[in-house]
Formats: sequence, structure tokens, C-alpha cells
Amino acid sequence: MFDDLSVPRNLLRRHFRHVVEDASSDVKPVAGGFSGSSVFRVECPHAGFCLRRWPQPQSSAARILAIHQLLELANLRGVDAVPVPLRSIFGSTLSEVDGAFWQLEPWKTGVADFRLTPTDDRLKSAMNRLARLHEAVRDWTPGLNVSRWFRPPGLAPSPTIAERIRMIEGYESAVSDFEAALAREPDQRFGELSSRVTCLFRVAKDSVLKDLRAVVDVPVPNQPCIRDLWHDHLLFTGDELTGIVDFGAMATDSVACDLSRLLGSLFGDDMSGWQRAISLYEITRPMTADEHRLLRPLDRSSVLLSGMTWLKRRYMLRNTPQDLSPVCDRMESIVARLETLAESLNA
Repeated sequence: MFDDLSVPRNLLRRHFRHVVEDASSDVKPVAGGFSGSSVFRVECPHAGFCLRRWPQPQSSAARILAIHQLLELANLRGVDAVPVPLRSIFGSTLSEVDGAFWQLEPWKTGVADFRLTPTDDRLKSAMNRLARLHEAVRDWTPGLNVSRWFRPPGLAPSPTIAERIRMIEGYESAVSDFEAALAREPDQRFGELSSRVTCLFRVAKDSVLKDLRAVVDVPVPNQPCIRDLWHDHLLFTGDELTGIVDFGAMATDSVACDLSRLLGSLFGDDMSGWQRAISLYEITRPMTADEHRLLRPLDRSSVLLSGMTWLKRRYMLRNTPQDLSPVCDRMESIVARLETLAESLNA
């Protein structure tokens, strides 16, 4: 976490003094997720705000500003669950300070607690708002400066399918190196969970690759998608979804990417939950038969790759947090789903 409060306080005074009153004593760091971004809660007498520092060095100003455009468009079209970044006194929604990009947005109220209270009303609210968000940004046309991430809407294979094939093939050659590194792992819990991950990866990879290759060339509607939508990014107040947060991975893809990622995190391998959610989503945005075909390969490949991503971060990128407890908690759920996946191959 980025703990130096002098930078965000100075930024608020210089860039957002027309919005934030006396922010210097009201800035509090918030424990974030695993993306590398830093989040601060800014409390003012009239409102609350979220100040976000984008991770370095992978952030692109052009891409971030395109994401801001999409959030503004969604909000203009009635999707009030998304946080729209505010403009600074310099006229931009993105500020570059201390070598990093920052944005200020309204604080979205609610709690990410669907698993604790998984009611039908909550599910209906979440799927309705996700479908409305997809519909709101469906026809957005990006500029050429963001063509690496965004393309005009139309039929095309899902980029994520091909990307995951490449990732699995890359891990096939790296898994032995990970296993060698695990022999020297000082954190016992992480080492034990990771050993299960590599073992189960070997068991399931061929089947998952077969599933992905079967749909790699299937054309589906492509449009802006969140691409990293999961349980902790949905905020509820009572039975209503009042916030969708974290759009840092947004790019052009199939809505099946958002649905498979979200429903895997909400329901795991409970297919009845998946079916209920998709039925509610399709009330607002019907899916094509080919979009349905992508759901299973996307979910299975996400399960297969999630654990390997943490091994890559620890042994190749060297950017795991000092406290591995939250990572291990996440790994336990990954291993549980991997074991179910491996069992299904022998059924």
C-alpha cells in the first residue's frame, strides 16, 4: 500500500480544491486488492470521495482516459452504480503527480458481502445493472490512440481465449521452474498450496486447452468489458447493488468474460447459481448461442490460471505482498476449484 499521505494531500489541495474541503486531515488509506493500485478515502462534510493511484509502470494515460469516457457514458445512460472520475481544476479527470497517475471519484457506498447474503433480490439487482452497463457502452467507438486495448464494436473472436491459450502454453514450460522454487519457499502455507496448484495444473491443462482451442475462432459480439469483475467489486446496500468498482482491466472483449469471471467468484461450481444469474442477465441483454459457448472454457481456464498467476508474481515478477495471508486465503479457494475441475475430468 502507498502510505505516504503527503502526496495525496498535496494533490487534493492543488488539483481538487474546488471539490474537496480541508482534505488534509481527512485522507485515510484503504486496504486495496492485489492490482498494485493505492486507494484513499477522502471524507468531507458534504460528501465522500475515493482517491485512486494507478499502479506503475504499466498504466497508460490514454487507456485510463478511455476508461473514464466509458464510465461517463454509462452514467449518462442511467447506470449510476459506476464511479465517474471528477475533473481537476486543470480540466482533466487524470492527474499526473509524483510520477504516477491519480483520479478522484465519488465514494460508492455499500459492502461486498454477496456470499454472506446471496438473496435472489441481490442477484437480480447485480445482473440487471451489469447488463445495463454492457448495453450502455456497447456502441462506443474508441480513438486510434487506444487501439491496443479497444476496438470498434463488432463480431470477432474473444481476445481473451487466444491470450489464455498462450498463457497456458507458457506455463507448461515454466511449471518445472516453479516447482524448483517451491522447494526453497520459506512460507509453509504458501508452499503447500502452490504445490497443489502445480500438480493440478499438470492434471487439467490438456483438457482446458482443448476447450479453449475449440472456441478460439468463434466470432462473438465484441464491446467494452470490465474483464476483472468479481465478488469483491460488487457493493451492496441492502438488496440493491449500489457500486461496481475497479475498471483497471477494461478492454474490448466478449461479455462472456465478465460473466464467467463474476459468476465463478459468486457461485464456484454451483451450476444452478450460474443458470439463475444468466437468466436474470438475459432479461435485459440476451446472449447469443456462441456467447454461451464461451462461458465454460473461460471459467475453466480462469480456474487453471489463477494459481499459476500467483506463482509467476512470486518467483518471476517478485511482487507478492510481504504478508502472504490474504494471498493464501485466495489460493485456498483456487485450489478447491482446481480439485473440482480435476475430479470432473475423471467423472
